[in-house]
Parts: sequence; C-alpha cells; structure tokens
Amino acid sequence: MRRISVFGVVCMILLMAVPSTHALPAEPTNRGAVFGGQHTPIANLTSISTPIDQLPAIAEDFTATWCTNCLKAEAALDELEGEGLVQKYEFHRAPDFEDPLGDEAASTYITERYDVASPPLIAFNGTIKKIGTKPDSDSLVNDYREMIATPLNMGNGISTFAWTPKADCNCDIPDNSGIISWNLDLNMSDYPDNTLNVHAWFVEQVAEYSDGGNGAGEYHDIVRKMVDLGTNLNGTATIEIPSAYDGDDLEVHLVYVMTIPEPEDDLPTTTEPDSDDALPGFVTSLTVLAIAAAAMISRRD
Repeated sequence: MRRISVFGVVCMILLMAVPSTHALPAEPTNRGAVFGGQHTPIANLTSISTPIDQLPAIAEDFTATWCTNCLKAEAALDELEGEGLVQKYEFHRAPDFEDPLGDEAASTYITERYDVASPPLIAFNGTIKKIGTKPDSDSLVNDYREMIATPLNMGNGISTFAWTPKADCNCDIPDNSGIISWNLDLNMSDYPDNTLNVHAWFVEQVAEYSDGGNGAGEYHDIVRKMVDLGTNLNGTATIEIPSAYDGDDLEVHLVYVMTIPEPEDDLPTTTEPDSDDALPGFVTSLTVLAIAAAAMISRRD
C-alpha cells in the first residue's frame, strides 16, 4: 500500500509539470509597425530604393536551438519566404547556456516588445503575433498567410538604403566598420502617437550548431546585433560590424521600428508558449523534485 501511495504522489507531481499544449490564437500587438528589410552582404557596395508597399512582410521569430516546436514555425516561414512574402529574422534566446547564437540586446527587444518569456513566437510587421505552434486553421502556413494579408497601408512613400563597406568608402573609418545611409519618405504626422526608430540589424545567414537540442544542425537568418540609428527619417552613420558565429555570411539590414507607448496603468505581462520544450530542463527538474518528495514520504511512513 505504501508503494502505491508513493507512486501516486510521483504521478501527480509529474502531471502538474507538463505544460499546456494549447497555443494562443493570433492577436494584435498594439505596439506599432515594423517594416523595411532592405539588405546587403556587408562586403557589398549597395544602394536600393523600394516603395514601402512593395517591401515584404517582416517576420520576427523568437526561437532557440533547443526548441523543437520552433522548427514547425520556421518550416512554415521558410515556405512563405520562398514565395517572397516575408523577410524572416530569428531572435535566439539569450543569455541561454543551451543556445550560443543569441544576442542579449536582441533577445531583450523581442521579449519586451511582445511580452513573451520563451519561444516559440512569431510576429508579423510588428502588429500581430502568435505564440506557440498549434494552428488555428488547417495549417500554420495558412495561419501566417492570414496574419500578413492585412497591409500596413503606409502610403506610397519610398525607402532608400545604402551601405558602403570600408574597402569602398575612401575615408577614415575604423576597421570592421561600414557606413549606412537611409531616407524614408513617410509623413509621420499620420502617426501622431508613434515613435519611429531606424535600426540596422546584422544578420547571419547560416550558422552551424550540431549540439542544438532540437537537432536542426543549421540555423538561418539570425539577428546577431541591433544598432539603433535614432529617430531621424534620413541620415548617415558609421557602425561597427559584429563577429559572425561562424563563416563569413553577415548581412546588414535596414529596419524601421515604430512604437506606440503603453498606457501607464497597463503592467507588462509575459505569456508562456504551448511548447513542452519551452524551458529546457524544466520537466527534468520537477522529476527530481517528485522523486525526492516520494522518498521523504516513504521514509516518514
């Protein structure tokens, strides 16, 4: 009888340790738009002008190398990216002893902007997000298609992006730096409650990490560094290029981040995803606690 009681305690604790498998439906972020995505390899001299309404949707992907559920979201994003519908950015959780690919500032940006503690999360254009990977329709691809179907309606202005690597600038700038220039034709009076910050995101196209717990081996479109260039709609800045995790495949991306201030009486919250691997080692730790609790009960009996 004592053994049965101990077994029951262990089972009850383990059942409580298993997170819910229900994802949250897509919901508005109420934080403002994220758009842009013009980019170039850091070694290329580049100048690009693109109408805002022709820019692809920005897909911000909060992920980790141990997150198995994240692979479902990324497979769906890869399909849409292959169709030219989205520009994907992976934000790896940091600091994280099981994931060496993250940048702490980038991880803080994604968690604070979208009020989420752990992956998986996908946000499109900064305006709509989905936590978890359980589809609301018949597939995640269709969920994501519906999420990006609503245009930003930011007018017919043009975004101009230029990048000059040190080798081509004929100027005195530090080694491992480049010059970024931008011009955004956008009437900010149409967005009186928004603040717009111009960002340069350094993105590593592919990084290999064979020890990732989700077994992917290769990870793509990783945000390695974010540089806030300020609020001016046009300008030029010299910026330092970060190191890649491996290889020589860094790109520099021009991204515009609009922010709507949160009401002062709204306290920030964090939402947990549906994934059973959302926090590595979580269930294992509770298993140890369950066994210890059972042993204590057994000794007391």
